[in-house]
Amino acid sequence: MSVRPHFPGVDVPQQTPRGGAPVGTLQELGPIELGAIVYLRAWCTGGADRGMIARDFALVMGDAAGPMVADFDALMTAVLTNARRPIMRHGLGCSCFCGDESAFANLVAAAAGRDHEEALLFASTLIKGHAAWAAVELALRLGQVFLRLARMPNTAPVPTHSQHNLRYKN
Repeated sequence: MSVRPHFPGVDVPQQTPRGGAPVGTLQELGPIELGAIVYLRAWCTGGADRGMIARDFALVMGDAAGPMVADFDALMTAVLTNARRPIMRHGLGCSCFCGDESAFANLVAAAAGRDHEEALLFASTLIKGHAAWAAVELALRLGQVFLRLARMPNTAPVPTHSQHNLRYKN
């Protein structure tokens, strides 16, 4: 007797790592959630893409951008080093987003809206309990920058999906 179900004539696709399955497209998101996902991907890519984050923060925050960039670095470090499991993300050029990216985006959006409990709920889905509140505190401090970024006109083209855009924890 097999515990695994078998469906004759149905090809079972390879299992996507937990948290990595697409759950929506970027076009469906509000500007705060979209920004959070783009910056998550850019930060994890590193190099010039991290520089983009600093430039964007400086564009909307001026001289106050330095501490905000440091807070975003700290938030990303907290999320990735205290994750319950490896955090999944899609590539910068992918037009869909996965479950882990959605949880991160909702954490940032809830914090930007000053909804502490909702932010903690989303943080708890990604991060071990002892570190979740510290991540929420960082996200709360970043709320103003994400609100300002959300109000900027969107002139950049939306990325398009390509194969093998799933990335694993750095």
